[in-house]
Amino acid sequence: MERKSWWRDRIVGGLGSYWIYQHLGNLGPDVRAEDPLWQTIAKYDGDDELDITTAVDELAERADQHPTSYRWSYARDFDTQARLIVVDSRAARELDPDRRSILDPEERAWLDDRMRGGFDHLLIGTSLPFLLAPGLHHAEAFSEAVTQGAWGWLPAKIGEVLRQTADLEHWAAFREGFGAVAEMTLEVAAGDRGRAPRTVTFLSGDVHHSYVAEAWPNEQCDRRHVPSRILQAVCSPIRNPLPGVMQRITATAARKPVGGFTRRLAASAKVDPPPLAWELTSGPWYDNNLAILELRPAGLSLWWVGGEVVDGQHDRPVLRRVATVEPIG
Repeated sequence: MERKSWWRDRIVGGLGSYWIYQHLGNLGPDVRAEDPLWQTIAKYDGDDELDITTAVDELAERADQHPTSYRWSYARDFDTQARLIVVDSRAARELDPDRRSILDPEERAWLDDRMRGGFDHLLIGTSLPFLLAPGLHHAEAFSEAVTQGAWGWLPAKIGEVLRQTADLEHWAAFREGFGAVAEMTLEVAAGDRGRAPRTVTFLSGDVHHSYVAEAWPNEQCDRRHVPSRILQAVCSPIRNPLPGVMQRITATAARKPVGGFTRRLAASAKVDPPPLAWELTSGPWYDNNLAILELRPAGLSLWWVGGEVVDGQHDRPVLRRVATVEPIG
């Protein structure tokens, strides 16, 4: 991509826009006060308009070329009710073939330091779902193993072509990072990192459909008692419609027999069982949706709503509830 003439302006413009329109609002006031560029803006008291175009472009280009120079991840605490951790699963990747990881060492250490109990609910935001439908997860883990030579050099070359063609780049395709975060999750849920939360919930989108999954320790490799509920909630809001064939594939991948088949396929490539086992409990849904999460005394509640045109009134659509997950925890 970097060899394409238009790429630099595209990535610099994208990251710069994100910094202005979203990242600054993500940060708490204490963290924002430590951002040098924001301090330049906040302290400016001149009469003329402050032009920060060059400074934002430089920040964006530096963040692209040297990912450890700037952190997009952030965390916010809401008393003891909830901690929200939003993880950069895009720009902090390690793509060296010998040490691939969806989080580089610095980003993983940052996450590890914040994956703690002591809150009623722990919420982890990651654009790509941490838990895909099991059929898809094990297929991507199999793809990574084959690409790294589990079946020899020729399947590895073919596997790399297929991996890039099919865009197999979710958490499942970075097994080492997935396993590390799964272990952090189990330690929190078991109370090994402070009081166990009522729920540990991953919040994601970006896969052109929506669903809910629930996880628990995989008895093949972990028999610890976990009092927390572990959830994955996915909402892909205003999304590119999936073709019908892809809708059928994602729906089929959620079925237990398919997950069992791809799990055995992954095992044939010497993929170890993941620390977690899980299944989809609701969905998938393929319409445009907005998801709402509410923390109530009774527990965590989730619901999805979509727009519906009634009696041809396109300028007055109404909301219809697509799905509801009753209070959990």
